[in-house]
This record gives sequence, C-alpha cells and structure tokens, in this order.
Amino acid sequence: MNIGDRFNRVALLSVLAAFTAGCGTSTSEHGGKIVLGVETVAHASPVWIAENKGYFREEGITVEIREFESGRTALRTMLNDEGIDISTAAQTPVISHSFNRSDYAIVGNMVYSDNDVKMLGRRDRGINNPSDLKGKTVGVTGGSSGHFFLALFLAFHQLQMSDVNILDIEATHLPQALVEEKVDAIVTWEPHIHYAKKALGDKALLLPGGNIYREDFYFIAKKDFINGNSEDLKRFLKAIEKSEQFILKNKPEAMEIVARRLNLDREVLKETWDDFQFSLSLDQSILTSLEDESKWALNSGMAEGTTTPNYLHYIYVDALKAVKPEAVSIAGK
Repeated sequence: MNIGDRFNRVALLSVLAAFTAGCGTSTSEHGGKIVLGVETVAHASPVWIAENKGYFREEGITVEIREFESGRTALRTMLNDEGIDISTAAQTPVISHSFNRSDYAIVGNMVYSDNDVKMLGRRDRGINNPSDLKGKTVGVTGGSSGHFFLALFLAFHQLQMSDVNILDIEATHLPQALVEEKVDAIVTWEPHIHYAKKALGDKALLLPGGNIYREDFYFIAKKDFINGNSEDLKRFLKAIEKSEQFILKNKPEAMEIVARRLNLDREVLKETWDDFQFSLSLDQSILTSLEDESKWALNSGMAEGTTTPNYLHYIYVDALKAVKPEAVSIAGK
C-alpha cells in the first residue's frame, strides 16, 4: 500500500468512526460485546446484579460471563489465553504477574473487605491457638490473597512461613481438604470458610486475624482491550455502578439474587454480607496495597526481579473518571 492509499484509508476510517458514533453505535472492535471472567463468589455481587437486572443490556453491551473457581485462575486465563477481555481478582494475583508483564490494568475496584480472608484450623489436630500452627500443614491457594494473608497472619502471631508446611489447593477444594484431614488448617475466603466450619462442627476453630488485611476485588482488563474499546468499558462500568447503587438501596433483594445465582446457602450471606463494602472506586489505598504486596513477594523470594514495578502503570482511570469522577483519587493519575 502506497502513502496515498494509506492516507485515504485512514481518512475513510475516521469518517466512518465519526458517523457510527453520531448514530449511537459502539465504535469498539468487539461491537458491544465483552467477555468477562468472574470468580463465583459474593464479592462479585455487582456482576450478578447487573446480569439479573439487565443493566449491561440497558447500557448497550452484551456481557458473556465465564465462571472461575478463583480470581487467580480468572486473571491467569485472561492473560495467557485468548477470548477474555476483563477478569475479576484481588490484589495478590495482580502483583504476581507484574514482574514479567505490563499488558493489563485495573479499571475499577468493586468491593473491599477487612474480614473476608480467614484462618480455620482443626481442634482435633492440636490447633487451639495460632502458635499451634508451627509444624502443621496449611492449605492455601498459592498466589492468591489468601497466600499474602497467611504471611501477614503468621508474622502477626510471631511465626514465619517456614514454620508451616504449605499445600497449594484451589479455593473451592480447600473445605474438603480440611474435612478429609489432608491439611490441618486452611486460609481462604467466604463462602469456603463457612462451608468448612459447617462440615466440621465443633472440630473447627476460627483463629483470630485482627483485621490485618484489606482485600480488594478488582476489574482488570487487557490494555489492548482498553485501547480499542474505551466506550464499551465506560458502558460496562456504568452498569456496575447501577448494581452498586441497587445493592445499597435493596439489600434483601440483592442478597436473594446473589444466593440464587451462586446457589449459596442464605445463611452464608447473612453472616458475611456486611463485611463487604460495595463502592466502585479507584483510590490511593489500591496503589499502597499493590506496592506493599509487591515488596512482600520480592522479599519472600516468590517473585522474580529486584525492584517493585511502578503500579501507576497498572491502573487505568480514564473510564471510571468519565463514569464516576468523584470515585477516582490516586496521586499522579
């Protein structure tokens, strides 16, 4: 193609883009379709509400939901396989990939909790207080928020990671691993803690965590998707914001929608719902959290590299600024 032909083609595409935008049609490469990888947990309630209430459709997009057992797996699949545009995950999976790639970014935080990740042990395995964990086998989903919580928990109780034996188990399989005595304790989030407690009865002991960890739950997108589908991304976040407002104003109905969608015991949501603070945002605490976990990963030898990445490059604020400007408060953005 010569220079003149290339110029004419670019000019034609510009005119076409302007025309379709004026007609209210999406200019995205996906034509208004987003494939979303989601962990099937209550953290993702804004997604389940938007799906149920038709908020995605109201905003002119089609969202195909693909379900995953953990945020770790959802994010890893998005990054390594074709076909997923946005995924959900907490901060630890985000930092675990940041030492060798930078082709993704957080586009919004949908919820946070100071009391979601917990340590549950078996009394009949000699665990009556945190110090009894020494020499025991702890099940955790490696590279997840539970993994980082385990390090914080042990340090809080004057123990080290080397004091326990760690077994990497997918989150949904941790309760059964504890019931079958494959491990002596587990670190994970709800509803898995609830189900393990229910199965073990009096044999289960929830060990005090002291609210040592704030878990965020993000929407993360590939940068090539962000660059080519900015309008669809805004529409997606508008739908999520509608969901968050619905949750705040209609708690009982929101809980029922989530319980039905995930086939959850209503008792789980009654016990844990108020631990979740639903608020679509991008604030300074996100940057601080990513930097802190990155330092832990480097110091513990769990990450390759010698320096903490600049996480400003892993946060995309423009879409949320357009949708909910008051929710963005990150220095340098």
